[in-house]
Amino acid sequence: MEVIDIVKVKLLPAEPPIALIDMFIEEVAQAIKTYCNRTDIPSELAFTHANMVVDMITGENRKNDPEAQSSVSAIKEGDVQVTFGSAKVESRERATEKLLFDYSKQLNKFRKLRW
Repeated sequence: MEVIDIVKVKLLPAEPPIALIDMFIEEVAQAIKTYCNRTDIPSELAFTHANMVVDMITGENRKNDPEAQSSVSAIKEGDVQVTFGSAKVESRERATEKLLFDYSKQLNKFRKLRW
């Protein structure tokens, strides 16, 4: 099963445009290759690769959703006061690093040494 097929199934029913999916697949693939010091991605990492793409797409969707960014930071009952804070918006590079860290256990099995 190809990575794009896995991603499409996992993102149903709200499937983003194919061009966007392809871009995220390539971005995550490059991050995996760099982290693992490889020029290829082993077929055994297909589901890990797809899960990383899905996590990245859903993270981008959350970042772009104004309701997800605002959160209640304080509630005062006496005069009914609600204070809204804003969620931290991470840079794309930071989000990719965090994603690699989250999947490092699966990726470490495929890392190569560089001399």
